[in-house]
Amino acid sequence: MEYFFIALVIILIIFLLLGIKNSNSKRKVTKPKTESPQKKDGVFANCPVCSSSLIPGVSVRSKVFKTSNSNDQLCYVFGCSNCYPKMLSGLNRTCPVCHKNLAQEDYLLSRIFYKTKSGKPHVIINGCINCNKKT
Repeated sequence: MEYFFIALVIILIIFLLLGIKNSNSKRKVTKPKTESPQKKDGVFANCPVCSSSLIPGVSVRSKVFKTSNSNDQLCYVFGCSNCYPKMLSGLNRTCPVCHKNLAQEDYLLSRIFYKTKSGKPHVIINGCINCNKKT
């Protein structure tokens, strides 16, 4: 009689463990599809120099130098309309690489690539004129 109860308890435990395993495998962990608060407000990027929010239609002032290699070009990034040519009060122009303050005439050195899946240019910032003197 004792072996019968032990067998029932073991069978019950096995069914409970199988039920827990099946319920965990059926759960799918999905992240809710929510946009960031910036995208809801119409903001799609930040200025790399002053970190102010850029709304669609506002661009960052830059100068692209033509090279023989059309996939990779040198680019100077001066800033957005909030920080270049005149900086609004309360903004700081800082280098995103060395985090030092930039003077009004300083700019960021970067590379621009046109070979992306979307066809849009991709910019990689190498640093400011002070921290990236090798270019």
